[in-house]
Amino acid sequence: MQSGACCIRIGRHAATCRECRPLEPRADLLGVNHTDVDRSTAPTSSLWREAGDVRDICVIGAGIVGASVAFQLSRFEDVRVSVVDVGYPGAGTTEAGTGWISARGTADARYRELRLLAMDEHHRLATWFPSSPWMTTGGTLQVEDEAADFDSLVEECIAADYPVEVLSAAEVNAQLEPHVAFARPDLRVAHFLHEFTVAGSLLARTLFHAATDNGAIGHFGSRVLRLEQLGERHRVVLDDGTVLEADVVVNAAGARADEIAATYDIAMPLTPEAGMGIHVQAVGNPLRRMITVKELAAKPETDGIIRLRSLVGWKTGEGHSSPDPGFTGGMERNAFVRHVLSQAEQLLPSIAPIRAIATRVGVRPMPADGLPRVGAVSSVPGYFEAVMHSGGVLAPLVGRLLAEEIVTGEQSPELAAYRPDRFLGAPVRTAHVAGDAVGSTL
Repeated sequence: MQSGACCIRIGRHAATCRECRPLEPRADLLGVNHTDVDRSTAPTSSLWREAGDVRDICVIGAGIVGASVAFQLSRFEDVRVSVVDVGYPGAGTTEAGTGWISARGTADARYRELRLLAMDEHHRLATWFPSSPWMTTGGTLQVEDEAADFDSLVEECIAADYPVEVLSAAEVNAQLEPHVAFARPDLRVAHFLHEFTVAGSLLARTLFHAATDNGAIGHFGSRVLRLEQLGERHRVVLDDGTVLEADVVVNAAGARADEIAATYDIAMPLTPEAGMGIHVQAVGNPLRRMITVKELAAKPETDGIIRLRSLVGWKTGEGHSSPDPGFTGGMERNAFVRHVLSQAEQLLPSIAPIRAIATRVGVRPMPADGLPRVGAVSSVPGYFEAVMHSGGVLAPLVGRLLAEEIVTGEQSPELAAYRPDRFLGAPVRTAHVAGDAVGSTL
């Protein structure tokens, strides 16, 4: 990348960001060789406060959203970043999610444009981390299904200039996926050429470790009990007795972000959406890109892992089941896993019998209107939010734009439609009592 190609502007002054000089790769990033940037040319926030001062920023949540925000903040020279999570970076919903990077499926043109920008941002981020093993390119596939309007889907994409081609199943076998079994060779398959997938947990870990190389500190294994205001600063109270003080707090705590917001009497209406990812081991390279067929999505990841996801939740051949809130349904859960595995064996018979090696349950934070919730809350200076349903898609873009907003004070026009203040007047969730700990499920 040309030096200065992604420099940001602070007020009227240009500042060069830190991707210019490669450093020695860390050995603990699972083979990821990432590039850092020279602190001597790092962006500074001197227009935001007194020269020489250092601003403490605490990011709550180390999923893909929180890790992205933390990484982008850490690139500023005079910012000191801490990250808090009950789990480890990239755990929770980030680890359970599909990591399908797409801009289709929304009728909101402005939101579709944001997702398109986010897709570009993933590629931009990958140029900073040259190996980028978390990304699988080559498009995604969707098989014709009598339960879905295939023609309308394709027509909508063509009308929106969203690259798609329609192939027969036989053509897919010949050109793209030789090991996938289709019900008929003449079935139509949509190939969305610019879509891709990411291993969200690996990306989150990479971004977090890059942030620590820039001086960030992680505090893991403890839950956030509450936030407290202390003059112009904030106190983040953890369940282990630790209290962190910060000038700025970023709430990126996923499906439990509303509990943290409630400690400041901030309304955050959410409709959480639960789901489960199933990891299976595959020998060789039986799947090269994500494919969806009827109820199943199958996606290749690193180290011979294929991630399976039911597209209809807990539906089985016998009908719908209702899991308990903690997803500890015993045999009910096992029956669901067996059902998904049987579908996968029909799709990829060359690796049958398929055995699950892990299941991951996550809860996605769906804001009440379905759109992201990003930026400052006017009632609490120094408090920001980054809560969204499509974290895997949006995290790199939101992380960069929000970090720039926090440091420069200049609001991003791309985020104007997604401000938390649009929910002013909504009911506030009853704040948890002391001891009812909050942790992110990102």
